[in-house]
Amino acid sequence: MATLHILGAGTPQPHVDRWGSAHALEFGDGVVMIDCGPAATLKLVRAGLQPKDVNWLFFTHHHSDHNCDYPCLMLFRWDQSTDEPPLRVIGPPPTEALTEKLFGPCGAFADDIRARIEDVASKRCHLQRGGTLPRPGPRYEARDVEPGAIVEGPGWTATCARSQHMQPLLWPLAWRFDWEGGSACFTGDTAPCDEVVALASGVGTLVANAPLRQEALHDELATCIFGTMDAAQLARDADVERLVLAHLAPSLTRDSDRAIAEMREVYDGEIILADEGLRVAFE
Repeated sequence: MATLHILGAGTPQPHVDRWGSAHALEFGDGVVMIDCGPAATLKLVRAGLQPKDVNWLFFTHHHSDHNCDYPCLMLFRWDQSTDEPPLRVIGPPPTEALTEKLFGPCGAFADDIRARIEDVASKRCHLQRGGTLPRPGPRYEARDVEPGAIVEGPGWTATCARSQHMQPLLWPLAWRFDWEGGSACFTGDTAPCDEVVALASGVGTLVANAPLRQEALHDELATCIFGTMDAAQLARDADVERLVLAHLAPSLTRDSDRAIAEMREVYDGEIILADEGLRVAFE
């Protein structure tokens, strides 16, 4: 059994109800996160999970509304535990370079990490949590992957495909996860493309980033993101059981009834406009 947690269901625009992109798949033996946008670590805790529960983090691409809470997750997962396994971080380039720039010996957080390892007060706090000295630094394994990569986890398999979002400035991926009894696909930010249709084929739950009603999608945006009808057509063409719309702009949520009615003309499965904190259980 697995549970999908919608942690971040908004856009780069800060809003009291939704902001940025982040999702978590909770399995019996751990949590897999997909993207790590604004305040994702806080939202994870509000969902009843802890940073130390997360052993895998997958990125769809490296826009800041999808990755800016990565340092928070990494650092507090390390600082508040004593013997955490490595955080396995998988994504398109520059996942490896970004990780080194943040947490490497000369990285942005090198002084913070050094102080938490070497200062006498920090050592005492670490011992009180049950740790031993000398204290190691954060443990992680970051890996760049290309479209078509397959990642085997404990009881699940992740597969990725090329999506369509601001190439060649970014190299985006959509991710699909399959496990006994369930499956979920995360489009990330993308315009319609055949590779994502093939990846999502027959999936149980499709999480599609569709910020705007189709009529609000101007020509330039249509080259790199879905509108609502694009998401509905993908769900229909891929024959998915459930469509969860995420990455929602405030204008779409204000007009949600009309958007859903339009989408039902194309797709007859279950449609959910994601709220942050939404849980979807896979039986």
